[in-house]
Amino acid sequence: MPFRPYHRFPNRTKLDRIVRDLRASGHATSTLSEDFYRYHPAMIHKLRSAKYNLDRLKERLTTTNTQDAADTTGEFMFEVNMSIDGFFYNAGSALDILARVVLTVFGQPLTGRIYFETAHTRLAQSRPGDPILARLKSPAWRQQFSEYRNTLTHELILASRYHIDIDNTGPEPIHQIVFPLPDRPRARPADRSFRQYPNVLDYAAKHFRRILTVANTVYGNIACRLEANGSLPL
Repeated sequence: MPFRPYHRFPNRTKLDRIVRDLRASGHATSTLSEDFYRYHPAMIHKLRSAKYNLDRLKERLTTTNTQDAADTTGEFMFEVNMSIDGFFYNAGSALDILARVVLTVFGQPLTGRIYFETAHTRLAQSRPGDPILARLKSPAWRQQFSEYRNTLTHELILASRYHIDIDNTGPEPIHQIVFPLPDRPRARPADRSFRQYPNVLDYAAKHFRRILTVANTVYGNIACRLEANGSLPL
């Protein structure tokens, strides 16, 4: 099954080709090339897994009848929450693995816990002023995204409240069950409000595109520099 969002991540194939060429020509150390192919495929797997869960969520929200949705203890709610879990876990993990790819390419030791922001922190210390630092800054949306991801490791973030959207623009009306995300996921369930992100599907789709953009931009910077440098690490 093709991973359709690859059209938003074209630099993955470019960087993969460059690293393979450098390894074949003897211009990449065996350790670093092995580490690259340890983490690069893992990141792609996480992105594919996130997309799978996103597609599954969309399917459940657009094909489930309202009677099944009304049973908040039934299979529908289980599958919706499972898809939400899978999306946030895998999408967040992809960003963290991206940091491992970056540190590997720059020959940095992969010690301790490594998250997305780790790459910026370490490179800012060892290579201040490097042009890739601007591309590794934590985006404004990441804090809220991480709050959802971290909260999901211990509890559910979807409430039983939902509404039905009906799209009558086509030949047949399309029904979609819409769940909001809590404004503050770490708040007690009774204290949660649901105004800032009223549609979990829209939120997940938007942030998946954002993660692909970050990964594609970082990979593009690295690919161009490796091609010019002619060796790995940078």
